[in-house]
Amino acid sequence: MRAVVMSSFLAVAVIFVSLSYHFDFPFQYYEIGEELDSFNGVSVYYNGTSAGIHGVYYTDEGYELGVKWQCVEFVRRYYLEIYGHKMPSDLGNAVDYYDESVPHGEFNASRGLIQFKNNGASIPSSGDILVFAGEYGHVAIVTSANRSTIEFIQQNVNKKSRDEITTDKSIQGHYFLSDRNVLGWLRISP
Repeated sequence: MRAVVMSSFLAVAVIFVSLSYHFDFPFQYYEIGEELDSFNGVSVYYNGTSAGIHGVYYTDEGYELGVKWQCVEFVRRYYLEIYGHKMPSDLGNAVDYYDESVPHGEFNASRGLIQFKNNGASIPSSGDILVFAGEYGHVAIVTSANRSTIEFIQQNVNKKSRDEITTDKSIQGHYFLSDRNVLGWLRISP
């Protein structure tokens, strides 16, 4: 009898965990492409899984925003809608947005933006693109920043559209974001 009860409990737990991937409890279901959040009027959409591929998204003028509902698509759409900025290169994964050869505070030509490294003399500002390391990397938009916390909005991280990272200051006066996966950030030229 105990084995039956335990098996039933495990089955229910497995079903609950499986369902929680697409549901926010209390039981809110999200459809692929449904708006989860927004920042400055630019929507963040639900992608299902981080590996979800839903076709490439283009503007009416033919500018490629990226694979629908991936992090890169959100960042490119945000920069186009807010700044009217079209990135010169549409190639690469999120990790490719940061160019190791570009010095801190200098122009990243493939993105048409100023690049800053993590552990530099400044912190990100609202609207900057955070670039994270990893096999494919990740990009997000900074929503607010101060000398202790960086808050950001992102797409394609299940249903967690907002997150934050703390900052620290080194003895040399450099600021670094506590998430060591942050390579740096990009900023539109003033």
